[in-house]
Parts: sequence; structure tokens; C-alpha cells
Amino acid sequence: MVWREDVLVSRRSKYPEQFRRDAIELVNTSDRPLRQIARELGVNHETLRSWVNAAKQAAEAGPAEDPAVTDEVQRLRKQVAELQKEKEILRKAAAYFAKEMDR
Repeated sequence: MVWREDVLVSRRSKYPEQFRRDAIELVNTSDRPLRQIARELGVNHETLRSWVNAAKQAAEAGPAEDPAVTDEVQRLRKQVAELQKEKEILRKAAAYFAKEMDR
């Protein structure tokens, strides 16, 4: 078993990833029983149940952090802090020069 697209799936699954996502969405949005949906899709009901449970666990765990995104967030936070310092310096300089102009 491997984690892929936030859903635990078998490496040799005969069902495409998009099919699994659509089936999970159907179960979550439909008022029909899981067994009926599984029968309509031609999937074993326990297989469908495991997909739904794995998706729920992945959703509860939250999104997996991508190192590239984490690096970008850190870079942007540093840039925001720097820009805030620059803004504060400019604000103080503007106040100073306004005071000098009044003299």
C-alpha cells in the first residue's frame, strides 16, 4: 500500500485514481447506501468502504506539507518582515521630514 493523492491505494489497483476519487465523492454526496453505490459502480462494497475511510483519515490528518511550498512560505514570510521594516523606516522618515518642514 502507498499514499497517493491523499488516499491509501494498492499499487496494483485495477481502478484508475480518478474513478476512485469520483466514487468517494459520490458516496459522500449521495443519500444512497454505500452498498448500492458499490453495486452500481461494479466495485466490491468493502473496497469502496476502504477508499472512503482512507479519504476521511487523510482529510482529518490535513494536507501533506510539500517541501517546495514550505520553502516558498518561509521565503515569503522573510520578505514580508523585510518590507514591514522598510515601511516603518519610511513612515518615520516621512514624519521627520514633515516635522522639519514645519520649522
